[in-house]
Amino acid sequence: MLNLEVNTHTFDGVKRQARNRWNELLVAAGIDARALRNNHGPCPGCGGKDRFRYDDKDGDGTFICSQGNGNTLAGDGFELLQHVGIAQSSQEALHLVAGLLGGTNSQATKLNTEFVYCRPDGIANLKVIRTDTSDGKKTFKQLLPNGKPPKTDPDFKPFPYRIDEWPLDQPILICEGEKCADALWLAGFPATTRAGGSSTWEPELNEHFANRNVIILPDNDDAGRSFAKKVGDALSDVASAVNVCDLPNLPVKGDVGDWIDGGGQVAELQKLLSTALPFDVWTQQETRPTGPRSLSTLKAKKIAARDQLHELLPPGFTLLSGAPKVGKSKLAEFVSRKVAENHDVLFLALEYNELVAQVRFGHMEDHLRLKLYLEGEVPQWDNGGESMLEEALQQIKPSLTVIDVIGRIKKRGEAKGYEGETGSLSAIKQMMSRHNCDCLAIHHIRKAGVADNPEDPFERILGSTALAAVPDNLQVLLPSDKDVVLHTKGRVIFPSKRLLRLKGHDFEEISPALLDLPARATAQKDIIHLIAEAGEISVGEIVARLGKQQSQISAACQKLSDLGKITRLQNGNYALSDSDLF
Repeated sequence: MLNLEVNTHTFDGVKRQARNRWNELLVAAGIDARALRNNHGPCPGCGGKDRFRYDDKDGDGTFICSQGNGNTLAGDGFELLQHVGIAQSSQEALHLVAGLLGGTNSQATKLNTEFVYCRPDGIANLKVIRTDTSDGKKTFKQLLPNGKPPKTDPDFKPFPYRIDEWPLDQPILICEGEKCADALWLAGFPATTRAGGSSTWEPELNEHFANRNVIILPDNDDAGRSFAKKVGDALSDVASAVNVCDLPNLPVKGDVGDWIDGGGQVAELQKLLSTALPFDVWTQQETRPTGPRSLSTLKAKKIAARDQLHELLPPGFTLLSGAPKVGKSKLAEFVSRKVAENHDVLFLALEYNELVAQVRFGHMEDHLRLKLYLEGEVPQWDNGGESMLEEALQQIKPSLTVIDVIGRIKKRGEAKGYEGETGSLSAIKQMMSRHNCDCLAIHHIRKAGVADNPEDPFERILGSTALAAVPDNLQVLLPSDKDVVLHTKGRVIFPSKRLLRLKGHDFEEISPALLDLPARATAQKDIIHLIAEAGEISVGEIVARLGKQQSQISAACQKLSDLGKITRLQNGNYALSDSDLF
């Protein structure tokens, strides 16, 4: 935004700056945003019922008002400010608009625009305040009609933007942001959005699109395409039709508002909407490369890395294997409980009947976002399991799905060898990927053989090598004295070992310095525990704490030092080696 000096303002210059911005300028000046919709209604200046219409032709803030006496008044945004009494003269209107555009000094000035969300009956439900500053920044704030944030009301329910105005016989366009929705309404197209941008799509919004024809208009960036996919996934089984319209010649990060501002015509938009792609076709085109990629294209693409839901679970499709009763199901339940505090989790406990499930999950809090399927409730993949899981993923939209165990649902592939096994697991992995969902699949290991490499526990994953080839990540849980060791490796993560201890229903990581110590090395383990607790400690303190002879403690410390588990400091004390710190 430009900073203009008052004594150099001209109508032509300010009008040029204000073009296509009159909605926000008029609201910032004090006009109710509900009056600035391209339909007949009360005049914000002289009242009435339907004498006023704001049509914003050519982006100049134009209006028409019959004044209630048949004497029609029309003009631009400057004249509207005078008509409603905010400005007393054309010169005052000029200075007011110039000040809103950029201010009269070098400091950043603020321009607030209010967008009112109503319930279907027209009662105000939420107000979104957008603040634009002259330094190019923008912020948003949401307030209830009582002036408090929505999070203060546990019964608050979101509604789509301008739902109270939706016609019954026209498609509803979904875009990002109220400003774009208003621009579409002014062009004659019913449009809506959600409060809060493209970060998510609330399931509570779905019911309002039942049996409606929906067309999504994505912004031209990764976030816009991701939002379009979230909305399409959510509404595909609700709306009568879901289509996606990619607007041509949009700049990077451009939206439908930019397209209209750039000269897009109503007739052209109508034609583009009529040829919008069905959502499933659009999704396939989005994921299918048009040709081989160059290295520069691959490296230049901005790909958002998936957030890690829990420190023990890498993102993607993970196969966790372990011997019976070693604790792999307990580990899966622990991770699920932690993730379900903030994310939706679908847990397929396919080996638990109701009694067992009540014992295993009964300690978990009721508020957790966790949904369960139990033994006998999910059929095999090729006997109805595929469609059942697809439906559950569409309905729940989980961030994590746990399958315990994978053999109870995957398609039988052993008879077809490597190809069959790969295909059976790949089908599940691809489904999870389509729904942007991490998956933790539980599996078994076989007994160790004499030919096995003791340094590679992943060799012991039960079944053909096909099972280990498909997942993004492999984990193997093995017993270690009274604890367990979680071995992890993956396509884009470094191999690791973590020593875990089960306390009640929780797993906690204990000092990695305890890894690989002989079972009988009790003195060495006790020393590791003391150092981990104290940070650093002298031999004398260890002798006093453990009640053992100094020669025995000195020998044990030397052994641990030789193994790289601990290191001796300049002051003579011992500390854990850097590689063994938490």
